[in-house]
Amino acid sequence: MRWRRAHNEIARCTCLVLLAGACALMVYPQDKAPGAEPAAEIAPPTDPMALIKTVDENQKQIEAARKDYIFHRKDEEQDFDSQGHVRSTEIKEYEVYFLGPWEIDRLVSKGGKPLTEGEQNKQEEDVGKQEAKARERIAKQGLSDDPGKNAITLAKFLAADRFGNLHRDTYQGREVYAMDFGPRPDFKPHSLVDKILEALGGTVWIDEQAKQVVRLEARFLEGIKVGGGLVGSVQKGGNVVFEQRFVNDEIWMPSVAEIHLNAHVFLIHKSINGTSTYSDYRKFRVDSKITGSEGKH
Repeated sequence: MRWRRAHNEIARCTCLVLLAGACALMVYPQDKAPGAEPAAEIAPPTDPMALIKTVDENQKQIEAARKDYIFHRKDEEQDFDSQGHVRSTEIKEYEVYFLGPWEIDRLVSKGGKPLTEGEQNKQEEDVGKQEAKARERIAKQGLSDDPGKNAITLAKFLAADRFGNLHRDTYQGREVYAMDFGPRPDFKPHSLVDKILEALGGTVWIDEQAKQVVRLEARFLEGIKVGGGLVGSVQKGGNVVFEQRFVNDEIWMPSVAEIHLNAHVFLIHKSINGTSTYSDYRKFRVDSKITGSEGKH
């Protein structure tokens, strides 16, 4: 159905921008100078922008460590009726790995049941397409300084939001920095990505030694419209939480992602509530399970 496709697209786009946009601090490096100092040798920052710069400069080391891992992701999405009661729950499980800054997802089960042989073959085709698209993006990123209007970049995130209240904190037993972000009043959006970034406010936590984003809490301070509101809209108050886990004493990897939104799709109200949990971190070339340190913020 048309409204279902639009609903899925709004949820997908919003989730990607909320997670990738706030984590653009570590996903799209602006300075590509080789030979950057190891993370542990970078002097502690004295202001939010200095901290962002050290995280940005550490991206290559993050990608190099992360590319060796494969892990499990379980997506659970709940559909609610008009009274707020759970009407249905959809569960999908994936095998996931990174290619550059992008996740490559291979669906392995739906509703607790393994895929049929035909579905598995389709997944192999889909994974091939995901990898091809990721490599194309990596190649374009290396050839051009213009990532495109719908790309989530550090420059766009910094243009749309301002950062402050930098302070020390602890997360999963490690020393971290935390800082708040919110929209710049003079920012003018030119795309859907810009509109979503402009509407966001929240807090981001960064590991002091690893120089990597470890936790994000973001919320919609204002509502946004898609297609002037005719296609859909997202209401004020939606929120997302993104957490990572320190794995094998070397790298922070995705742990939990939650998104809760109230939206209208072709005038039909939809409540979008999804949770992704990550587990079973393993190395491609090591025949043993890698366990992450436990703990909560």
